[in-house]
Amino acid sequence: MLEYSANFTEVAKGLTYAEQRQVPYAISLALNDTVQDIKKNTEKALSRRLDRPTPFTKRGLALKRATKRNLSAVVFFKDKQAAYLELQETGGTRRPKRKALAVPFSQRLNKYGNLPRRSIERLLKRPDVFQGEINGVEGIWQRPKRGKRRNGTRGSKGRTGLKLLIAYEKRARYEPRLRFEDGARKTATAQMQRNFRRAMQKALKTAR
Repeated sequence: MLEYSANFTEVAKGLTYAEQRQVPYAISLALNDTVQDIKKNTEKALSRRLDRPTPFTKRGLALKRATKRNLSAVVFFKDKQAAYLELQETGGTRRPKRKALAVPFSQRLNKYGNLPRRSIERLLKRPDVFQGEINGVEGIWQRPKRGKRRNGTRGSKGRTGLKLLIAYEKRARYEPRLRFEDGARKTATAQMQRNFRRAMQKALKTAR
């Protein structure tokens, strides 16, 4: 979790009592503007740093806004998106909740680079397709047509003449590339003072 703090104690010096009462309100406005800036910049960065992120992933960012009584604002990924984006931020090894990860070979992917829904189910209904382990590779295989030449390599046809359609992997390795915390910190540093100055001007206009 990223924590960012700013010191506003100098702001109150030289202000009247009525104006000082507006400082918490100005801080809350500045915090909310800043987390909104972070959210906007992060949403733009998702398309640059991830391979074709889905609309669901792009909708994963949420805000918890500050008030003048609670001077804390948060920008975060919702639980479902955070569950699979964490390794994009930190790097590490992903181990599936089920038996294995499905890695497609010679399969048509959707526009987001993923297997379409129920692809495995549809493949296994075909009479020329089966699931099993061949030469140490576990996955979904297609039997060759009769009389077809039996040669090739993994990903097309192995020595058995079978075609690997989907491989089952026990783990996947990720390198950190999302850089959410780094980007959020840079945005906060760049925007906080400007947002506070603007918020303070607004707050002072409403001071009584």
